[in-house]
Amino acid sequence: MWLGQDTNNWIILFGLLMVAVELFLGVQMGFDFVLIGSILIISGALGSVTGSVVLALNIAIVLSVLYIAFGRNAVKRRIIVMTHKTNIDKLVGSKGTVIRSLTPDTAGMVRVEDEDWRAVSDEVLYEKDKIEVLGLSGVTLKVKKISS
Repeated sequence: MWLGQDTNNWIILFGLLMVAVELFLGVQMGFDFVLIGSILIISGALGSVTGSVVLALNIAIVLSVLYIAFGRNAVKRRIIVMTHKTNIDKLVGSKGTVIRSLTPDTAGMVRVEDEDWRAVSDEVLYEKDKIEVLGLSGVTLKVKKISS
């Protein structure tokens, strides 16, 4: 029969390969290869300890099916990170409000699209003045006052 003791070693090696592929590719695989690879490593190790390839295969199948049926969605919900992406180019021309006064010599703070930014201007601007973004240098906005 092809199911010899070496089969447990092959199960372990295949599990290690799956974990290595996941580490190489990063999170694009969604953490599935690490978990299923770990299941194979544990199953192969248990099969080696007990001397039963059938036990190793059954454990691998049952745990893999349970993970795919129930655990996969729970894991994916926890590892998906929701981010608020900003597109710097869209800030030019945007309107905002001064939240800390600024002068030509001193930077201040403005709020544009619910984000606070460091800002400079060629004119004196006071809190609550309405502004328009003219440009950007690093993380500092160049702004001008607009009429209310």
